[in-house]
Amino acid sequence: MTSPEDDVDTHEEEQEEEEEEEIDLVLGATQPLPTFQEIINSLPPRPICDTLLSQYFTSPMVLPIIHTIKFQNEYEKFWHNPTKAPPLWVGLLFSILACVASVQQAMLSTTETSNQQPALPVKPLRSKTVQCLIMGNYTNANSYALETLVMYLLGTYIGKPDSSFDGWFLMGTIIRLAMRMGYHRDPNTQTDSKITPFEGEMRRRRWHAILQLDTLISFQMGMPSMIPPEFCDTESPRNLNDEDIWPAIETLPPSRPSSDYTPALYTIAKVAVMNMFRKVLVHTHSSSSSSSSNPPSYPVTIDLDAKLRETYASIPETLKWRPINQSFTLSSGLIINRCTIELLYLKSVMVLHRRYLNTERHDPQREFSRRACINAALEVLARQTELHDATSGPHGRLYEDRWMVSSLTAHDFLLASMVICLELSVLMRSPSSLSPGKAGQGQVTSPHFSRLLDALLNSQRIWASKSAYSNEARTAALTLQLMIDKVQQNTTTTFSSGEKHEPNNYNSKKKNQPPAAMESSSAHVHTDPQPRETEKETEAFNLPFAGTMTDMITGSENLDWALLDHYLQNTGSAMPPGPAPGHSGAGMYVPYDDEWGLLDVDMGMDVNMSMDASMNLDLGPDGQGHGQEIGYYQGYFE
Repeated sequence: MTSPEDDVDTHEEEQEEEEEEEIDLVLGATQPLPTFQEIINSLPPRPICDTLLSQYFTSPMVLPIIHTIKFQNEYEKFWHNPTKAPPLWVGLLFSILACVASVQQAMLSTTETSNQQPALPVKPLRSKTVQCLIMGNYTNANSYALETLVMYLLGTYIGKPDSSFDGWFLMGTIIRLAMRMGYHRDPNTQTDSKITPFEGEMRRRRWHAILQLDTLISFQMGMPSMIPPEFCDTESPRNLNDEDIWPAIETLPPSRPSSDYTPALYTIAKVAVMNMFRKVLVHTHSSSSSSSSNPPSYPVTIDLDAKLRETYASIPETLKWRPINQSFTLSSGLIINRCTIELLYLKSVMVLHRRYLNTERHDPQREFSRRACINAALEVLARQTELHDATSGPHGRLYEDRWMVSSLTAHDFLLASMVICLELSVLMRSPSSLSPGKAGQGQVTSPHFSRLLDALLNSQRIWASKSAYSNEARTAALTLQLMIDKVQQNTTTTFSSGEKHEPNNYNSKKKNQPPAAMESSSAHVHTDPQPRETEKETEAFNLPFAGTMTDMITGSENLDWALLDHYLQNTGSAMPPGPAPGHSGAGMYVPYDDEWGLLDVDMGMDVNMSMDASMNLDLGPDGQGHGQEIGYYQGYFE
């Protein structure tokens, strides 16, 4: 029987091994490619392929970027003459198989029983996907290249609890290829193109899937979106089933009503909320808004808030959040889709209002923003609890689909936790939240304070329960524990029942936590702390983000959020060399005026950068990218 520490070591070794064995998609193969026949021969037997494809196209994770009926017809033709198929189509097949195998592997890695069938190895399938992409010259914008790349990208996130810059770099490749192929322009605006109505609709589906992935992944990585919106006019896809359109269709049918739950409805609804999220990011992180001498216009903030709430209220009722315990008749996919859209909405509210948590705090006109941000953060942590309860046991409602809670969702929970941390740190300095006690001490009797601390304690326990398998979870658990310890050392929180908060006893309950986190836990509530630094505290704060965390705990208004965010988003790698954003080369602190700069890791990057310069597009004489794939293999499936 292995210990949790052994599990962590084994997990890290397997992760390193997988990274070493996979082919680098950007740099190409490090050894000669196999022949196309050898790639075909490496496919699993057809019965296994049939089963895996069925699992994908009937699963909640399917994106509407592949037309199921068209793909099935191509799949049948492929088995009649496999070696004549386009390498990129074969790569698409491998990428789908790899996604399903990743799901199976993720399920096995979190299942304690040993009677499970072994999952299909993922690394060979992903390697064959890359080999097909290289063999098919995907950089030449050939047919099936974009779909294959998107599926390959999704495979990097399935079952992975931690974020990675690899996906963000690959996202840049996908965006450049899509823009070179003209996906950013709506087919109806390209009067001289030969894009059919069917292909035009599929392009809309793919483009908006790419747009959403770029916004979310870039935000998670602390980087600006890589898609300049002023160059894009692609309309949202229509609410249609795959049966409603086919390659030879001459005119697209009108959209089905929003009450019809089609594979495209989730994308359509999310597009509206995502567009508002992008506007929030532009408003809060533009270079003109980053200075305290020229802060974001508060009337614009309030206007965006109203439009954001109106947008969420207008999405179909089918996709609005309902408690999981009231959704037993619904599919897991619909529940997750509902949760994803609501989390995106709540994240937008937090990002829009968070700068007012500890700036202009004494301005009563900003009270609306502070309440909106805190309430949104509490709602996000409530969803974290619901999803954790629904996925953590064999009888959980979403246990069989627990792999769907990816690192993108986890980042929303961490962001909400940081909001609560900051609010708690400010309240600790607020006389209105303390009842009379010793000088500088007191008892926190505010119900608001107690509610925040309860939410933070619960979130910390959830992160700690996942720390054996996730670097980000370990970092989050430690970070929140530092905040909780500081609160418990300086206050005695009292509930209406008179019951006191007990410390987390993390040291004895979670032995799979790193030593620093375990040793930072208190053995009891300190009502009369001594102003001394213990050996445990020294070890707990011996971390790259210790200074920033200290600022948070003391409620400093010069909080270096960019540094903390950068570390939390990249727990698997060392901090970059040189001075961190917000610090001068001499080591003196240069405070961020917008301390919530999740996208300000390097705001020297122009969000509205020139499309010609940044994308290296192959532009025609009209200045537009080519709107037609170079499909020299297209005849194979005709």
